[in-house]
Amino acid sequence: MDVNDKELRVSVGEGRHRVSLTIIRTTHGSGIIAILVGGEVPHVGAVAIAVPSALAHRPEKRTISISTYTLLGHMDDQVAAPLARRLAEKLQEPVVVICGLHVHGATPHDIEKLVENSRAAMDKAIELLT
Repeated sequence: MDVNDKELRVSVGEGRHRVSLTIIRTTHGSGIIAILVGGEVPHVGAVAIAVPSALAHRPEKRTISISTYTLLGHMDDQVAAPLARRLAEKLQEPVVVICGLHVHGATPHDIEKLVENSRAAMDKAIELLT
């Protein structure tokens, strides 16, 4: 783990199931950029944007709006969107997650380990950021 005032790096797992999460804090309250890559071929597979806001009819109640963009043939949005939501809920700031996880010939076990390690990396990051 590497932590300074604007950037945080967390890695979880080993070998083909290793994931690395880099979080960049912009000026406080104006947003978080998170880059989650791993497996054998780190890449850009999906982008998720999560924006916290108050409900118009109930300003005391907060909600999170999420938009995703997934590159053709990729499934990284299934990891990016929940992580973006979780980080936005915890920090109450806009969050952009760029995600790319890939293992050649992935089995269900490989996918499960990548998702598990992604969640663990986010857990560590949230703990350090809050």
